[in-house]
Amino acid sequence: MGSGSSKESSKPMKEHGPLHYTLKVESFSSIRSLLNASGEDCITSSEFSAGGCKWVLKIHWELKDDKDNAYISFYLKLIDKLQPGEIVTAMFRFYVQNRIQGNYVVVQDVIGRQFSIDKSEWGIPRMLTVSEVLDTSNGYILDDCCVVGVEVFPAKREHKTGVLTVVRMRSVRPYTWKVANFSGLSDAELPSPVYTTDGISWRLAVYPKGDISQVKGESLSIFFQLEDRSVFASGNRVFIKYKISIKDQLRNNSYHTSVSHWFDANITSWGHSAFIPLSRLKNRSNGYLENDELIIKVTFEAMLRITNV
Repeated sequence: MGSGSSKESSKPMKEHGPLHYTLKVESFSSIRSLLNASGEDCITSSEFSAGGCKWVLKIHWELKDDKDNAYISFYLKLIDKLQPGEIVTAMFRFYVQNRIQGNYVVVQDVIGRQFSIDKSEWGIPRMLTVSEVLDTSNGYILDDCCVVGVEVFPAKREHKTGVLTVVRMRSVRPYTWKVANFSGLSDAELPSPVYTTDGISWRLAVYPKGDISQVKGESLSIFFQLEDRSVFASGNRVFIKYKISIKDQLRNNSYHTSVSHWFDANITSWGHSAFIPLSRLKNRSNGYLENDELIIKVTFEAMLRITNV
């Protein structure tokens, strides 16, 4: 992970929650299953401010079948762009709510940590075991929801709450884009019409002959792009698992790949420079360019949103 670890105190209880950031994880079991299936071992929160700096909370869990020997670790990451030699010193506390009793387990860094260009992330490794969290008698999960948070000192009393939710995929329809006269397209980027899923506007971008020098003239490039960055202006984030496919129009099959990725105000585009070799795409027996038309389909398989409220 390349993250610094911190000496920690014991785990005292506090009646009040964190001053600066709270993350409420709804539909915990569904989110955990989705991220595990996608090979994701980390949740990164939406942005929050403390001490005049911008931060994110990162929660890592070990993907092991043995839950008694698998751990969850908490980290604090400074996301401000620092100058060479610039250092931000901070202490921090991580919170996990006992939702039965209404109080919080607190683990505190007891040494001020120096955040810099070279070391922007510090935390408490192996703060809890997975089995502790899943044991309902401990109260960390109630009604399939858990609440965690962080305080950073010295800090202004600026607090945000991020809510992590599952988007019901039955309401999200696949998107199909028909690209006509493919053989006559130039090397330039070809954008699709804009479409909207769960209030977020996206588009596809195709480079008919490749987007970078390594694949020019060799591969078709396809990217999934955020169109309206204002959705993420307050630090919101979205995780999307989706499948991009090219239709075989002769056999009603497809050439496809699945993608899982987090998007935010800084990461607005994700895709494949070498999506499919042009030799394969243009081979008439494969049926991808019947009547010189390329049919691209995006199927949304899962979506999570972290929204500051």
